[in-house]
Amino acid sequence: MASKLNEGSEFTIPLKNLVALVAFTGISVWGYFGITERLAFIEHELAMIMVEVEENDTWIDEFEPPKAVQTTILEVSQLKTKAALLQHRVEELEKQILDLKMH
Repeated sequence: MASKLNEGSEFTIPLKNLVALVAFTGISVWGYFGITERLAFIEHELAMIMVEVEENDTWIDEFEPPKAVQTTILEVSQLKTKAALLQHRVEELEKQILDLKMH
């Protein structure tokens, strides 16, 4: 016949099993909080890196060279155009000289 559980029911567990259960529980709790702490640290580190990345991205998007650099770039562009025009003129004059020598 099966006995019913009540306030007077008793059961026994060997002491080494009880110590093992307590130790397992302690190690499990320590591991859980260790993992949780590590994840929180990594999330915080990631958030700090993202802030830095966004600052750099904003700086890159809003970057404008100094006026002196912009002026120099414009002058170099104009000089390239003039050099190409002069090169074209020299080639045309060389053709004219060759045509005059042939006649």
